Amino acid sequence: MDFQEYGYFDSEIVGYDEEGFPILDRAQNSEIFALFWSKMISNGVLGAPADCLMVQADEGMSVKVNPGFIIINGRFGYNPKPAYLTLDNAPSQYRRITAVIARLNHIDRKIELIFRNGDAAVNPTPPELIQPKSGDYYELCLALIKVESNQTVIMQSNITDTRYDITYCGVVTNLIGTLDLSVFFTQLNAFYDEYVKKFNDNYADFILKMDSAYQSYYTQLNDLYNTYVDKYNTDYADFTQKMLTAYSKYLSDLSAFFTALQNKGYNDMAEITQRLAAFESDREAAFDAWFELVKGKMSGDVAASVVLELLECEERIAELENMLIRRKIHAHLATEDGYNLTTESGDILEAEWCYAVI
Repeated sequence: MDFQEYGYFDSEIVGYDEEGFPILDRAQNSEIFALFWSKMISNGVLGAPADCLMVQADEGMSVKVNPGFIIINGRFGYNPKPAYLTLDNAPSQYRRITAVIARLNHIDRKIELIFRNGDAAVNPTPPELIQPKSGDYYELCLALIKVESNQTVIMQSNITDTRYDITYCGVVTNLIGTLDLSVFFTQLNAFYDEYVKKFNDNYADFILKMDSAYQSYYTQLNDLYNTYVDKYNTDYADFTQKMLTAYSKYLSDLSAFFTALQNKGYNDMAEITQRLAAFESDREAAFDAWFELVKGKMSGDVAASVVLELLECEERIAELENMLIRRKIHAHLATEDGYNLTTESGDILEAEWCYAVI
């Protein structure tokens, strides 16, 4: 099915009238063209240049309208040069407001510049603009001029620029940038209502299924936990028994080791004691024999030397007794030839080791 209005396409000649002019099948008037532009761009003056159709004071009661371009309901007006309007004389009392207007005139098929006076009053109001949805005229106001009583010259301070005020005129903008989303939201709300209804209808069933799933999950988790606990307890008991057995064996082996060590210490101590007693007896007998031999023959330095040897023997015996008591044996380190090992400073190196008796 075709659209009721569409365009533009080339026309074809379908015949000729009585005067011989061709009859075209797609001939259109300006209404379709104006309709197209009114759906694309808004009413108003162009934003550039900034003084497009700006109203300024001229001489006397005259004002100048700068060159510019304007769109009114899909039709345009363009002045490449300034235009001039001479206002009516000022009221004799009170004051008035005069509107400078760009008007779409369907009767004369044009866009024109006019002015309209408001009523004179102490507090005057602007004249009303003609802006019907359909009709012979449609108006946009470029400026409002306040005229004092008996005023003969229009000053720039009397002029209020209304070109950028959308309630009077406005600036041309692209209407496509504004989207009407009411239909979309109507559909969205309908979908939402339907979704909520289905959700509410199925919510109870959803809760039951979720509860069943939870119970199944809880049962499986509990079974798994119990299995793990049982296995853990069994393994832990076995581990504990093995640790106790190993610990008992360790204590038994440690006790046997200390017993053997103690017995060895006692045996070694008895042997050392016997050897010391035999050594002491032998040395005492040898000393007595020697002493009898030299007794009465020693005098002077010889006697002193013997005394020193005796003192040295006593010191050695005392040191040996000390080693036995402290259980620490020490001796000089020497070579196979019998030479003592010494440090760089001449100190004799000694070795020391301990033995324990248990």
